[in-house]
Amino acid sequence: MKKIQNLFSLLAGGCLGIVFLVTFAQVVQRYIFQLSMPWATDVIRIFFVYSVFFGMAVGVFKKIHLNIDVFIQILPSNLKPLFDILSNVVVLVFLCFVFRFSIPFMMANKDQYTPYLMFPMSYVYMIVPITVGFMVLFLLSDSVRLIFRLVKKEGHQPSSKGR
Repeated sequence: MKKIQNLFSLLAGGCLGIVFLVTFAQVVQRYIFQLSMPWATDVIRIFFVYSVFFGMAVGVFKKIHLNIDVFIQILPSNLKPLFDILSNVVVLVFLCFVFRFSIPFMMANKDQYTPYLMFPMSYVYMIVPITVGFMVLFLLSDSVRLIFRLVKKEGHQPSSKGR
């Protein structure tokens, strides 16, 4: 998963870089040369959407998604792993719904195209099930890891019998 996290980080940064460069070029073209770049709006929209979903996946991979720091800090240390599992489950349920509805949404827009580039909108929306699928896999594996760690920790508790 670390390689996927690094790849998604690079892709998110690259997409934001393209958004910046095309936006800058569009402003220069419009205000200095009085020429419009109508295709720029399509490029900016596509790469911004991609950067959001790649960045969202990186946030989930780094576990910086759903956190209520004040609440976590006041929890006893023995309840923190349970809160981590609960947090994973809440995000996992939400992402499963997003994944479930993203595929029909993508398919429903297969005959839609961007106005200037004529790029299929289904390709734009394809990023949703791809990145959400990776997020679901990560959260499932992380939850299993947390549960095994919790069970292992509880199995090694010293007993008070025999004193």
